[in-house]
Formats: sequence, structure tokens, C-alpha cells
Amino acid sequence: MSTQGRGALSRFIEADGFLLSAGLAFFFLVSMIPILVLGVFMVGLVLSTEQATRHVVGQLTQQFPVYQRQISRVLVRIVEVRAASGLLGTAVLVVFSTPLFGASRLVLHRLLGVKPAGGVVRNFFIHFIRDALLAVLLSVLLFIATTMSWVYHGLQALALSALMFYFAYRLVPRQRPGVGAALSGAMLASLLWEAAKQLFRLYVQEFGVYDEIYGPLGVLAAFVMFVYYSAVVFVFAAAFVAALDARRQH
Repeated sequence: MSTQGRGALSRFIEADGFLLSAGLAFFFLVSMIPILVLGVFMVGLVLSTEQATRHVVGQLTQQFPVYQRQISRVLVRIVEVRAASGLLGTAVLVVFSTPLFGASRLVLHRLLGVKPAGGVVRNFFIHFIRDALLAVLLSVLLFIATTMSWVYHGLQALALSALMFYFAYRLVPRQRPGVGAALSGAMLASLLWEAAKQLFRLYVQEFGVYDEIYGPLGVLAAFVMFVYYSAVVFVFAAAFVAALDARRQH
């Protein structure tokens, strides 16, 4: 294993990476619906609300390796009854989307060794404004992904996931890592994420363990577990970014 790989693994273990991943997965589940509704609002500027809902939800469920139709039906029903209305409704969605970015910042600061600076109130407002802007940026990325899905396939998912991870590693922390470190971590995260999707699909198809154990709740259990696996990928790649950035600084 390379020096960077050993450094990433040691940082992941020392920072309780699996526990951080569980917390990050929880905040994703909490923020998922507001982010989806916000994405539907953005795409709805050029499409009808029904079309926008199906396209945006489709972008999310395409990233999930199994039970895509079942998850898509549930999410479409949820999003359709929670559509954004006006500037106030959009602002509320942005506010309820921010916990995911706050949790991501906490994880990245712990791995990168960033210490708190400034007053509590000042930091709260600065982070809130940055998180709100990141929520809007994520909605724009959903809009771009939906538009590109009509034209490109294949490498599109890998490129967009790499871009998403790069923005997270580069823009979320208060003390930004180097461009090279963030880009390398984003590429690693996107490759590991695609590999995790294929392995998870194979595991569920071959063993069907979630249906056998959880019965009708098997889809929900599989969805939550894959969100957790995705969070593990994010945190481990963040540890890789931290290892590369520490080497650059010394």
C-alpha cells in the first residue's frame, strides 16, 4: 500500500471514520427531500413540475444500484406533495438543506485538522450563508445532470460524481485543501462509489438478504445501508485528501 493510502487509512481509523459516516448518512437522509424539492424547483423553470419531478428523482435513483423503481415511486409521491411555492418556500427549502453541508464540514474539519476560529455567532452566520449557497449549487448541478442525461450516458455519472466530490472537498472546509489533493480525492471517491454500487447490486441480487430479513421494509433497509456505504466512501476519500494535503504542506 502506498504512503498516501496508509495515511488515509490511519486518519480514517483515528477519526472514527465509520461513526462519522453513520452521522453523515443520517444528515443526508434528513436533507434529501428538501434538496430534491429544490432541484425540482430549478428544473421546473424549463419543464413542467411533473416532468421535473420525475427527471430529478430519476437522477438520484440512478445512483442507487437496486430497487430503483420502488424508491423512485416513493420519492416522486413525496416530492409531488411538497413542491416549492414562491420565494419564501424556496428559502425554507434552502434552510432545511443546510444540515447536510454542516455535517460534511464537521467531518472534513476533523480529518483535515482544522481548528475552530472566530466567534460562535459569526461562524454560525458565515457557515449558514456558505451552506445556503452550496445548497443552491447542488440544485444547479441537479439541473445540469438532468439536462445532460438527455444527451450523454456512460461516463456522465462518473464525471458528475467526481465534480460533486471535488466541490465538497474543495469548497466545504473553512481551510481549503490544495486543488490537486481535492481533485485526487474526488477521483478516488467517484471510482470507489461506482465500485460500491456494482458490488452492492451483485450482493443484493445474489443473496437477497434485505427482502428475506426485513420483508416489506427491505427496500428501505437497502436504501439506508447504501447511503451509509456512500458516506463511508466520502469519509475515506476525505481522509485521503487530508493525507495528500498534509504531505503538500510539509
